[in-house]
Amino acid sequence: MRIRSAFVVPNPRKQWAVKLTKEVAELLVKHGIKLKKDGDALITLGGDGTLLYNKNRYRQPIFGIGNEKSFICQSTYRNWRKLLPRVLRSCRIDWRTMLQCEISGRVYENSLNEICIRSRDHRVIETSLSFLGRKVLLKSDGVLFSTPTGSTAYAYSCGAPQLHPRARKYEVVPISPYRRSFKPAVVPDSTECELTVLGSNADLVIDGQFIHKVKLNSKIRVRLSDRKLGLLLPAT
Repeated sequence: MRIRSAFVVPNPRKQWAVKLTKEVAELLVKHGIKLKKDGDALITLGGDGTLLYNKNRYRQPIFGIGNEKSFICQSTYRNWRKLLPRVLRSCRIDWRTMLQCEISGRVYENSLNEICIRSRDHRVIETSLSFLGRKVLLKSDGVLFSTPTGSTAYAYSCGAPQLHPRARKYEVVPISPYRRSFKPAVVPDSTECELTVLGSNADLVIDGQFIHKVKLNSKIRVRLSDRKLGLLLPAT
C-alpha cells in the first residue's frame, strides 16, 4: 500500500505533541504526501490515549506517535523520524478487532482494548453474566471484556492470558471476584455476552476514555464490532 494523503491530529493537552505537529506535516510534504483532511491515513500525536480517542472519530488507518510508555503507538517522539518515512515509502495495515456493546438499543463506542463495567461507589458490584450457554452470578469489583490487543493491559493485570494480537477470540475477565469464584475465560469472537447489573451503581468504561452511567437491572450486550482498526506498519 502507498499513502498519497494524510492528516495530523495532536493531543491539544500535550505541549510536545502540539509543537511536533508542524515538523510531522513538513516531513509528510517532503515525502510527497498531500496534507488533506480525511486523507488516506491519520497520524496521531500524544500516546495510546490519543490514538484510542481518535479511532472513533475517524476510520482511516493510523500511525501513532507516543512516548516511552506507549504500547499501541508504533513510534515515540524520539524515534518517529526513522520509522514514519519507512511507512510512507511502503506500508501494510495491521487490522485489529474491536468490541462493541449495547444497552437498550443504544450502541456505544468501539473498544480496541476493553469494555469495563465497574462499581461507581467503589464497592462490590453484583452482576449476572451469560455467555456460551453459561450463566454466572458474580460478585466482584467489575467485569472486563478484553480484545486481543487489550489482553496485555488491564485484563492481564487481572490474571487473564495474553492473546496474539490477531487471535479470533476475546476475554471475559472478572476484576477481583469474591473468593475467586470466577476465572478469566477466553471465548470465540463470534460469542455474544450479556451482563446484567443486579446491585450497586455502575459505570460503563470503554478503553478508559468514555464513561457512561449504567442503571440498575440494565442488560449490557457485548459482541464483536463490525469495524476493525488499522495500524500502519512498514511493508518490510
